[in-house]
Amino acid sequence: MPEASPEPARAPAGVILRPLMADDLPACAGVFYAALDKLSEQRREAPWPRNEASMLRLYGRLLASHPPGGAVATDGERVLGFGIAVERDRTWFLAFLFVEPALQGGGIGRLLLERILPASGAAAWLADGGVLATCAESIQPVSTGLYASLGMQPRDPIYQFVGSPRLADLRRLPPSIEGLPFERLETTEGADWLAEVLAPLDLAAVGYRRDTDHRDDRAEGRRGILFRDRGDGRAVGYGYVQASGRLGPAYVTDADLLEGVLSDLIGRLQPAGAWQLVVPGASAATAPLLRAGLRFDEPPIVHCASAPCLDVEAYLLRSFALP
Repeated sequence: MPEASPEPARAPAGVILRPLMADDLPACAGVFYAALDKLSEQRREAPWPRNEASMLRLYGRLLASHPPGGAVATDGERVLGFGIAVERDRTWFLAFLFVEPALQGGGIGRLLLERILPASGAAAWLADGGVLATCAESIQPVSTGLYASLGMQPRDPIYQFVGSPRLADLRRLPPSIEGLPFERLETTEGADWLAEVLAPLDLAAVGYRRDTDHRDDRAEGRRGILFRDRGDGRAVGYGYVQASGRLGPAYVTDADLLEGVLSDLIGRLQPAGAWQLVVPGASAATAPLLRAGLRFDEPPIVHCASAPCLDVEAYLLRSFALP
């Protein structure tokens, strides 16, 4: 059981909390990049590259899927901080929690977090079998301490791999497994059939159905591939690739198949830039991907959760903001 939560935070003078609205999203992006720039400066690194259009799409997607999960802190005129969380069945996931650099450490972050927790409260959510989870910077002990106080203890390191892998160094799929595009299966079998095939895979990978997320992934241009046994037609996994180079989410029922699935996915297109994969350290793919020439581009992110909820050996995440 988690430790007892501390007393609710009090809003600093002049700070107002309210629901996050679509019109707030550009200001939230400004807070996000300002916080990352401060972190980069502290680490004597180049500023993070900006892709504001992509961030705004992600914020909008998350907010639309769970409107009560968004909140902003303002001084009446400008956004000082924001938080976005989503609920998927009995899993609550904190996607974003950022505060203006000059105001960090003043309690606004905790205040936002308390505002977007499940309506029943953290303790009641956990007592009812729910899971609280997030991905946190491993170099941010204050943040991980805050999450741990609510039961989200650090569990698994998650790495972003980047580069151009040497396909010849990755084991191929066995001949008994085939990969079929989602759009082809929807034409032959139907969209409802595909949703029901994906549901048990997602339940095994992350603990909940993701019908909405699959729809949104494809709307964003990710191409889904279902992998199944040629003999009995049994689904053994799926994965997504995107022309930008993003690969994931991806999951296999047998971790021994993961290297071959990734080899198949990578071989399906030539991205505009480098490949980007979000990989748990315990993944069956970690060593093969390093052997094939991919590398970490940042210190690990830590998956924090109130209970084990990811199949870290056989699953690659969509992103740090939405596993």
